[in-house]
Amino acid sequence: MALKYQTIYSSLPFQALVIETVKKPLLEGVATIFDQNASKFDKLKAANKLWKAFQALCQLPKPTIENTWHPNSHNLIYLRDWLMEHLKLGGIRKAFIERMFNLVIIINDFDPPWRWVIDSVKDKAFEMDWKPRGYGDDWQEGYHWWVE
Repeated sequence: MALKYQTIYSSLPFQALVIETVKKPLLEGVATIFDQNASKFDKLKAANKLWKAFQALCQLPKPTIENTWHPNSHNLIYLRDWLMEHLKLGGIRKAFIERMFNLVIIINDFDPPWRWVIDSVKDKAFEMDWKPRGYGDDWQEGYHWWVE
């Protein structure tokens, strides 16, 4: 079966790399960290697994309009870039958020079941009575890590 869309993320070797070095270790590591029956040693091994997965994530090519195909991946790229422009957090927190956003974009671009999950969350969010920014905040100084 020929692929309809060819991008760096649509190749089977790349998908296997993402699954084995990022997705699977993240899912397993998080499951162990939150398992109340896991030993401290197992949780330490899980933390190491998470660190290695994050390092692998940092090595993946950054998703761009040019190297992705799905229109919603493009929307997520625009959202990521908009967020990074307005978010003025310290380096490591901002880098973490950007890398996790990149993972969501990559997975959205090549993994239909996860794309369905992402689209469903977006659809459900639009059905909700979402409160505006600042709702319930009583801090008058504003947030220095956000720039309009």
